[in-house]
Amino acid sequence: MHVVDDFDAAIVAANDSRFGLAATVLTSSLDHAQRAGRELDVATVKVNAVFGGAPGGAAQPRYGSGTGYGYGPELLDEMTQTKVVHISPMG
Repeated sequence: MHVVDDFDAAIVAANDSRFGLAATVLTSSLDHAQRAGRELDVATVKVNAVFGGAPGGAAQPRYGSGTGYGYGPELLDEMTQTKVVHISPMG
């Protein structure tokens, strides 16, 4: 555990990581929850929850947490290559 003096220091400490998959913020302050969503450099911010996320949502991991989308429709886009074949009619 890493204890910090205030919420600003918590944001700085959390962003000073080689990982960026997810962060959990425990707070009763809506302002802090919204700031965490904006300022934390992670793929998923969970406020007052440890597990779960947006159903069907996809988040792109950052830094040492890996690359690519782990789930969701974005994964299909990432794994799909589009090829166009145009055939003109003869004659």
